[in-house]
Amino acid sequence: MSEIHDTVPPRIPPLQALQAFEAAARHQNYTRAAEELALTPSAISHHIAALEARSGERLFRRDGSRMVPTEAGRLMVLKVRQALKLLERTFGPARREGRTAITLSVLPSLAARWLVPRLAAFEADCPQVDLLIDANLAIVDLAHGAADCAIRFGPGGWTDVQQELLMGDERFPVASPRYQGGALPQRPEDLARHRLLRNPWMPWEPWFDAAGLALTDPPGGTAFNDASIMLDAAEAGLGIALARRSLVGRELRDGRLVRLFDIAVPDPHHYWFVWRANHPKLDAILAVRDWLKEQVES
Repeated sequence: MSEIHDTVPPRIPPLQALQAFEAAARHQNYTRAAEELALTPSAISHHIAALEARSGERLFRRDGSRMVPTEAGRLMVLKVRQALKLLERTFGPARREGRTAITLSVLPSLAARWLVPRLAAFEADCPQVDLLIDANLAIVDLAHGAADCAIRFGPGGWTDVQQELLMGDERFPVASPRYQGGALPQRPEDLARHRLLRNPWMPWEPWFDAAGLALTDPPGGTAFNDASIMLDAAEAGLGIALARRSLVGRELRDGRLVRLFDIAVPDPHHYWFVWRANHPKLDAILAVRDWLKEQVES
């Protein structure tokens, strides 16, 4: 019997493709990623295209001279960075004694837009902790080890866990400066004539009430169940989004989004750090908690 060779492509992408993707996401520029890895920009582009073909997702979008990761790209880069760090620890220099691995469960939107930009600071401030980010929409079961600790968004009051308030939030409208060719609404009442993006978890009506408007939530149109994806749509000029302050700091500073009006409403939910009091890695968990609190206060 002749030997049969398996012609199915390997399921794991080449290491160089993952390194190219991570560098491109970090620099938001294919040329700088290529310089770092001693490749050509076309090689970086080829690697990204191959990963997009494998995943079936668009991983970057062009914004002027920058290549900005999409929501799918931001979520993928979290996992790729963790995998690359694991390989580095496995095959690199011997791991230092006393380091503790901690899995932190967090909403994808907060992970991508608030936590990831601060991870370099975490690694510098907490070298004794190896942090694994579990970007998850579900409330994970800490009692059975689904994660070591979590940042939950909600009313608080969960049973059988310790919890400490990290930060509150507020909501206000944002839009791309390119929305409708730059013809942004000038008064709150102008919103009645504009396309408002919808999220079932963030209804517009409380903001309308605060603005003194007798309006109701848009009856139709595209809706998003993830706040970060909705903000991507707003950045793309598809409409006006009601944003949480915690998720749009970089976008407002960079001018990718602009805040409309000075009216904001408090979010009824807050971000909480949650953990088990009897966890065997309690010292490392409390180090993560204290660092997060410092980031919120800074």
